[in-house]
Amino acid sequence: MKHRTFKYKNCCVVLAVLSLLGACSFENNRSHVQLVEWVRPVKLITVGHESKPEEMNFPAVIQSSQSTVMSFEVGGVVKEVRAVEGSRVEKGEVLARLDQRDLQAKLNSARAQFKHADTEYQRALRLIKADAISRSILEKREYQYDVSKSELKTANKALGDSILLAPFSGFIAKVAIEEHEPMRAGEPAITLLGKGELEAKLNLPARIMAQAGGGEEPQLEGYLVLDVAPQRRIPAAFKSVSLEADAASQTYEVTLTFSEPEGLLILPGMNAVVWIKESQPAAGEFSTVSIPLESIASDGEQRFVWVVDSDSMRLSRRDIVLEEGVGEMLKVINGLEIKEVIAAAGISYLSEGMEVSRWSN
Repeated sequence: MKHRTFKYKNCCVVLAVLSLLGACSFENNRSHVQLVEWVRPVKLITVGHESKPEEMNFPAVIQSSQSTVMSFEVGGVVKEVRAVEGSRVEKGEVLARLDQRDLQAKLNSARAQFKHADTEYQRALRLIKADAISRSILEKREYQYDVSKSELKTANKALGDSILLAPFSGFIAKVAIEEHEPMRAGEPAITLLGKGELEAKLNLPARIMAQAGGGEEPQLEGYLVLDVAPQRRIPAAFKSVSLEADAASQTYEVTLTFSEPEGLLILPGMNAVVWIKESQPAAGEFSTVSIPLESIASDGEQRFVWVVDSDSMRLSRRDIVLEEGVGEMLKVINGLEIKEVIAAAGISYLSEGMEVSRWSN
């Protein structure tokens, strides 16, 4: 009996030792797995000065440098509409006309009254020379002549104002009238765009405007890309700049001009992106550091990056201050130094103290 009890106790001891060894082995394996998973491959970049001028992009809206909203200066019923939206027209071409019957009748009446007044006035001039009428009668005839002449001029103008003629060659952008529709004087009827230069209006920060100075006008080189034609680069030239900054954004409105390329219809209101080449820093001038937009994280309004220690390959958060601007590369005013290594992608999966390795494709 004692012998069996001894064997039983020995078996329990052996099982306990084996369980303890198994648990230690499991813990070691789990720690090893955790260690392997903790080393995350990350795309890294080395911070450096800008080596060449950077192209920055800004949203812009297209406008026409020559456009007009046409309207009839007299009221009436629309008789004919020749203008078609999107069509080309030449200067002096008839675009629309009102029913002219009433206006023509008024013109005929004004002509008859003027003819009678002119006859009476000429007769009075002959009689005054013969001292056959008084001076007051001559003045009355002269007054009637002037009034009828003015009424004839007004009737002629009213008849002419019932026809809309293209003041310049261009495109019909909008037709807001239909035939047999009553129109009031001054009511918008047809919008005409000139065939000349187009304009792109955009807002630039003060830093860009300051770097573009040095002369009578800013030296801005760039081109624009339309949303409707992203494969085409259209050269643009500086035209004007507002000298008063927007109170909210502290930007200045700049107008660039460009010509419409062959085979492309560009209309006001279209959206575009203007690319501007930033000036190269002068000799001895402080050079800023630029980093990719994908490497910048946010904590509320604070911007930061993940800096990698080259020895331990562990991450540490570094708050940075950025210059105002847009684009794929943003300038860092404070927080980074040349040759520091930062994480360039996947920053939302990183954390303080995490060990990483350089990712390579």
